[in-house]
Amino acid sequence: MPLVDQNKNLQLKIASLEAEKLSQEEKITWITKTQETLKTMFQSIASEILESNSKSILGQVTFHFHSLFENLKTDWNLKKEEIKNIVSPLEKGLEALDNQIQNLESKREGAYSSLSSHITLLAEAYKELHRSATRLEQSLKSPLVRGSWGEYQLQRLVEMAGMEEHISYLNQPLTEDKRADMIIFIPGNRKIFVDAKTPMRAYLEAVSAENETLRKEKLKEHLSAVKERIRELSKKEYGRTQTDAFEYVIMFLPSEGLLSLSFEADPGIFQYALERNVLLASPINFLALLKAIAFGWQQQRMTEQVEKIVEEIKNLYDSFIELLTTLTKMRKAFENTIDLFNKASSICHEKIIPSTRKIQSTGSFSKEIPEVNPIETTPKNRDCP
Repeated sequence: MPLVDQNKNLQLKIASLEAEKLSQEEKITWITKTQETLKTMFQSIASEILESNSKSILGQVTFHFHSLFENLKTDWNLKKEEIKNIVSPLEKGLEALDNQIQNLESKREGAYSSLSSHITLLAEAYKELHRSATRLEQSLKSPLVRGSWGEYQLQRLVEMAGMEEHISYLNQPLTEDKRADMIIFIPGNRKIFVDAKTPMRAYLEAVSAENETLRKEKLKEHLSAVKERIRELSKKEYGRTQTDAFEYVIMFLPSEGLLSLSFEADPGIFQYALERNVLLASPINFLALLKAIAFGWQQQRMTEQVEKIVEEIKNLYDSFIELLTTLTKMRKAFENTIDLFNKASSICHEKIIPSTRKIQSTGSFSKEIPEVNPIETTPKNRDCP
């Protein structure tokens, strides 16, 4: 082959090789650019994915904790309101109980301190009544005056005994067309009828008699007048017409002398009256009876106060039980909340925080990852709730 042809072939091959080299260099350049583009694209996509996942995880965790603590806050507010609703009646109950105890103690001291003065009052009453009888001797000769005087003495005695009208007694009530001078109410829904009688004419004449013969004669007349009043009072039958009435009617003689002279004339006068359901009473023994009845009313009121205190104590005990029950429920609720929080903390430590740290290690995020530590709980086998 001629050298010229060989040279041409070589030149053609050289040109072909240069074209192929140029083509390869263009391919290498395209591949390099493509790799850089893909790398940039993948880095951007990975960064977006990591950021999106991280935000999603952190958002879920934040929402979970926020809901958890909001529930805890709501439960605490509800329990706090429940405790307030329980404690407030307890405070009022304790105040009412303290006031009632103070009132009861004050009344008890007053009741027992007044007992020491009762004997003195009885002696003074006797002296005063004796002086009144002497002063009224002349004016008592009139039947109308004697009746008013007897009613006045009766009213004065109930006032001295500390009894209250319409509560402890009723003055001059009408009972089936029969007027009694007074009704004495006694504890237990019972009542005693009282009529004041003043057979004074023969009594005054006996007191002022100049000799023993005349005195004995007037004593018999006085005894006859007293028995007549007993028979009149027995016919009214107050105790038989009303079921709540005491079977005996009290015949009140407003002067000690009226009763003592009757007893002197006939020692069996009391038995005579009892056989006819009548009790004879003079100012001294009638005042003693009224004092006993008044003291009975005081004891009943004190018993009612004690019953109220017992009721308050029962309410207070029930409130304490309710408070302890609520505290037990609160403890259980707190324990459940702590368990849920510790479970969420465990999820963070086992799954979320390790993944977040791997993402942080790429260098794309610089914020510090906070620690979510579990809450340490006390032992549950304690004596108190």
